[in-house]
Amino acid sequence: MEKTAVAVGDSTKLEIIFSTRKYRSTVKKSPRIKTNEGGPEKRVHISTTMTERPDSTYPVVNTPYKVDMSQFTEKKVIRKKLEITNVSDEDLQISLVGWAEDYFDVKMPESVRAGKTVEAEIVLHKDVYDKSFDKSLTFELSDEKHSRFTIPVKRTVRNVRTPGTRAAGGSGGK
Repeated sequence: MEKTAVAVGDSTKLEIIFSTRKYRSTVKKSPRIKTNEGGPEKRVHISTTMTERPDSTYPVVNTPYKVDMSQFTEKKVIRKKLEITNVSDEDLQISLVGWAEDYFDVKMPESVRAGKTVEAEIVLHKDVYDKSFDKSLTFELSDEKHSRFTIPVKRTVRNVRTPGTRAAGGSGGK
């Protein structure tokens, strides 16, 4: 467990990772947050609806429904596109709610017209080109339910040999 010291009146970000595992339907979780201010522990309430078929969500369908930015060759994978298709009969505004700001930027359109598809883009920061991670991005729509969609963003980096070098951890030498 990582501890962070925060001065009185200051703030910090807290990352809570909710793994969907094999959950089905609606899932509710309430992780506890313990502080040194005394009193009872605080709780954050998370409620989500798992979708077995991500190609049948409403009012939008995201393709891909999870973004894999893994790199297994020398070619740098630094950007990926994501399509958002509006399958409803109303134009929708899109608001980016949250993403792993220390890892990547998200270029998200402001809206998607009824029956149309728009493109978003995820661009890695240079300082994470050699890092593996599991993060996500979340956006909200202007429909009557203010629907939110969270898209997993994964990156696995394997040690890649460049010409004239040995692979890391290889045997040889003394």
